[in-house]
Amino acid sequence: MLIEFTVGNFLSFYEPKIFSMNSSKSVKEHFDKNTFIDSTEKFRLLKVASIYGANASGKSNLIKSLLFTRDFIVNSFNEALLENNERSFSYEKFLLNPEAESKPSLFEIVFSDNKKRYRYGFELDNNKIISEWLFVVNSTKELPLFTRINSEIEFNQRSFKEGKGLVKKTRENVLFLSVVAQFDGIISKIIIDWFKKLKTISALNDLGYRNYTINKLRKDEKFKIWVNEFIKFLDIGELSTEKYQPELLGENEIPKDEDFKNLVHLMKKIQKRNNRESEKIITMHKSYDDNNNFIKTVAFDLETQESEGTKKLINMLGPLYDTLQNGLILVVDELDSRFHSLLTIKIIEFFLQKDNKNAQLIFTSHDTNLLKKEIFRRDQIFFTEKNNKGVTDLYSMVEYKEHHVRKDATFDKNYLIGKYGAIPMFGNINSILNLIYE
Repeated sequence: MLIEFTVGNFLSFYEPKIFSMNSSKSVKEHFDKNTFIDSTEKFRLLKVASIYGANASGKSNLIKSLLFTRDFIVNSFNEALLENNERSFSYEKFLLNPEAESKPSLFEIVFSDNKKRYRYGFELDNNKIISEWLFVVNSTKELPLFTRINSEIEFNQRSFKEGKGLVKKTRENVLFLSVVAQFDGIISKIIIDWFKKLKTISALNDLGYRNYTINKLRKDEKFKIWVNEFIKFLDIGELSTEKYQPELLGENEIPKDEDFKNLVHLMKKIQKRNNRESEKIITMHKSYDDNNNFIKTVAFDLETQESEGTKKLINMLGPLYDTLQNGLILVVDELDSRFHSLLTIKIIEFFLQKDNKNAQLIFTSHDTNLLKKEIFRRDQIFFTEKNNKGVTDLYSMVEYKEHHVRKDATFDKNYLIGKYGAIPMFGNINSILNLIYE
């Protein structure tokens, strides 16, 4: 379960900013529905967090910073070996202040797992780890497991025995945590595995989860049943793994079969394309005559004949199901992109059920139809806003400093008229029109 994430001097974030999934004690609405007690049974966390802001305000940069943190931790050891200790980290500091170049970038995550609460973070500067730390919370006290300043690493001889003998094996461009995990350190592997299970989906790359969803549909019967129930109301049908053979059945249709009840047919069609095998998703739709009599089922190519929203939905079903079933974290950039507002709300509602297995959803959005007090608590709505220096500020509605936001306020209307900031600021349109019409 994600508790807090801090980022500084990365992309549009200059000074460190904290994104917190801790529920606010001052917010009482939707207490049982929208929050849960974490595995340590001492903290109440948010199930869902939404992030709003103008274009280029830093919403996606927050997601990118979380994604970078995950990938850097998971791949630190192996990538350094591949590049013979000469790797320069592929990341971008804040560019609009020359002093940022001489400062390290900061990344820290607080999370709970298996009834323990960890705080892990690191600072890096180009191709060098500047500092690194790992703490665990026992009862109410934070216990250091290891701390690092450049190449100087100190570890807890009693609570972090797995670090023994590995300090000298740790290069300046590799995380100590990753090194220890490579040598089967128990605590280190727990933390690395937690990051591996963190799922992120971008509005631009949801296609990357298509094969994952296809394979899960073939192997997991419970997943297939869940998917069928979920998409029935979308007028798409059901999903299966029947094989489609166009060379035998015709390029665009499948003959009527009394046992064939699927409206949507998800499967693998092997094609030779650039000497590589590629997977193709075929959707099946019923065809009717003018008298509403069923004639046959017709095959559509998902990529060329289905809507963008349908493609996105099918691609993300696998990670969505895994997150809900296993109590994981799903981070989605522009969740509402290509989705009707009601569909987006339906996805959100899955995470707000009382039997939620502590799954969390974090997403960015422009859809103000979601900004409803009936859906969200005030501490579940975050905003990003850039100042005149290009620096992103991050704050929740309950933290908004200009004025107190009442729980019965009309969130969507107030946001659009600028009461919470984080909206686009436009100039005079006449100058633009004059250039067009002279």
